[in-house]
Amino acid sequence: MDATGSIGQRDQDEPTRQAAVGDRFWVWFADEPSAFEVHLAETLTAFPKPELGQDNNGVFHVRAYSWRGRPEFTQEFLKAHLPRSIELPADGMIKFVTIDDKLEFSIPVETLSFSHSAEAGSIHVTARKLTLNDQTLMILASRQSDHDREAPALSGSLDALGLISLLSGNVLLGRCLFSSYFCTTRKKFLSGTLGVVGPSPVDWTPIKFADENPDSRLDARGDRTHAALWFAGLAFSANDNASKVVSYVTALEILTRKNIKNYLSHLYRKDSELHRTAIEKVLALLNLRGDLVHKGQRIVLSSELERFAQAFILDAIRENNKIASAGFAVQSLIEATRR
Repeated sequence: MDATGSIGQRDQDEPTRQAAVGDRFWVWFADEPSAFEVHLAETLTAFPKPELGQDNNGVFHVRAYSWRGRPEFTQEFLKAHLPRSIELPADGMIKFVTIDDKLEFSIPVETLSFSHSAEAGSIHVTARKLTLNDQTLMILASRQSDHDREAPALSGSLDALGLISLLSGNVLLGRCLFSSYFCTTRKKFLSGTLGVVGPSPVDWTPIKFADENPDSRLDARGDRTHAALWFAGLAFSANDNASKVVSYVTALEILTRKNIKNYLSHLYRKDSELHRTAIEKVLALLNLRGDLVHKGQRIVLSSELERFAQAFILDAIRENNKIASAGFAVQSLIEATRR
């Protein structure tokens, strides 16, 4: 199946240019729209019209969930349980769609890989194939501009999903069938997960675990070390900033017994510059977590701050396990920023 795409919001017919920081890659399959894609495009015509001056590029973010109920039950649920109108910060749409005939469609999935030299990258597009038959779907949709809105606002359609889940219980299956962008003008699913980001001075800063000592070993079977490494792995593999920040802070709380700032302040106390930079970075990390869980704000985790979070975890593991090292992991990052 052929794939095509463009950068940012530009049309395919516009002259191509060199990709710049902030540009985004949109990818879709070039074949004719499937019956489900045509049906979904028609469904999204009921979406509230944008106000004058609002971005209206015809791109939406769509989530679909399986609903345990035929049309009659669904209509009764809507009348008895949901308010007649739902006022949320951003326009959204909740729509129940009954699928009788077998419908097949594909959603593009992008992956980025690098050559052995780690200098040249390539984008691979594969098809995630789905089949729907004899079921009711709950469709949640939001404008792409609302879904991708910058901090501090929480965005997308998860607030609507939260309301439905509170009311429906297990009538709504919790696992999302698919979550993807969709273009109503092309009537095609889109992938927009990749874009161009600027380089960070700490991107290429591997950290040596310990001194050159043949007897050096790490026993990671201890509850705290094992749990911290588990949450560090969970954070690294997460696809969203909120999950990353919560997992990194959880790893640090486990290692420092919920006293992160005091622990690191004591650890780096002998070097004033190291101490100042470390406290500045860890407070920035903790503030992100606070903005998310206490203020309900959307957060953005930079690649540089993520690398510092990893260095804090590594330094705490070394300290707790009495592993000798010529310098702190955080020192390696500070030196990288000076180059």
